[in-house]
Amino acid sequence: MADAAPTRARALLLPGIHGSARLLAPLLAAEPRLDLDVLSYPPDAPLGTDDLVRLVRDRLPSGPFLLVAESFSGPVAVKVAAGRPPGLAGLVLAATYLHAPLPPLLRPAAAIAVPPVLSLPLPAAFVRLFLAGTDAPDALVEEIRSATAEVAPEVMARRIADALAVDAREDLARVNVPLLFLAPSRDRLVRTDAVDDVLAVKPGAEVVTMDSPHVILQRCPHASLARIEEFARRVGEGDRG
Repeated sequence: MADAAPTRARALLLPGIHGSARLLAPLLAAEPRLDLDVLSYPPDAPLGTDDLVRLVRDRLPSGPFLLVAESFSGPVAVKVAAGRPPGLAGLVLAATYLHAPLPPLLRPAAAIAVPPVLSLPLPAAFVRLFLAGTDAPDALVEEIRSATAEVAPEVMARRIADALAVDAREDLARVNVPLLFLAPSRDRLVRTDAVDDVLAVKPGAEVVTMDSPHVILQRCPHASLARIEEFARRVGEGDRG
């Protein structure tokens, strides 16, 4: 009798502050060799961090899986992982933070992140400077603007407020699975030393730095996917060892 085909690794992807699965399309288009499930957040419900943690917990796959979190979802994923859910084999954090995410240049802008301002279209210049890079394709810039525009202003205001207030360092200390951190070297939205907070709690975390602006999964989808898949293979082998 022929041997059964090997089971593909599975990963649940959590989106950035836009909450949209559509912005993870470049990663999905990079021909992954693992099963990727993408979770979207409701664009019209002002859910707080604890609400999103519960939402993610309700959507966790059965069997072994990785939890992959982009930017805003990093603290959410850490809090989920701290609960040591069954089947969690590894945690991947991309361009994210545990607390105090903003670099000094952007901190004054947080004071005006209120619904009336957030109802305005996100300027393309802002997307290029702080998110996608000055050399970003026009299509990616417009996709980011479109995905952000779909979120109700009061929802975006709640997410920004939660991002500024969250502190997941104690939660990370309770995480008991391997951790991979994908760090963009040209991040202007999240302070680039945010990875130091992770290493202070988890000195054994694996850090991979890529030449990328903030949206590392969109600008470096093939390289990011290769690192995630190699990480999935190693943690899978550890489970069988």
